[in-house]
Amino acid sequence: MSGEENIEEAAAEAATRTLVASLRRERAGYVARGLGERASQVDAELKRLGAAKAPAEERESAEPLENAAESKPRRTASARGGKTGG
Repeated sequence: MSGEENIEEAAAEAATRTLVASLRRERAGYVARGLGERASQVDAELKRLGAAKAPAEERESAEPLENAAESKPRRTASARGGKTGG
């Protein structure tokens, strides 16, 4: 195997690792939003690429996570008595 072939193989492996990482992030987003069917499609692609599930993914439930913190309404400039256009 020549040095050039080694470089090409290393580049292909790096691209695959990057793709797998992206797919895992995409899958996590689908799981968080309760889109199990889309997560399953991403699982199929990960399997095709030969990527095993990450340990955290194996523990994830199909239920979306609840956000316990409520956002506070934002105040606008007009509500604070700020300048108005004119």
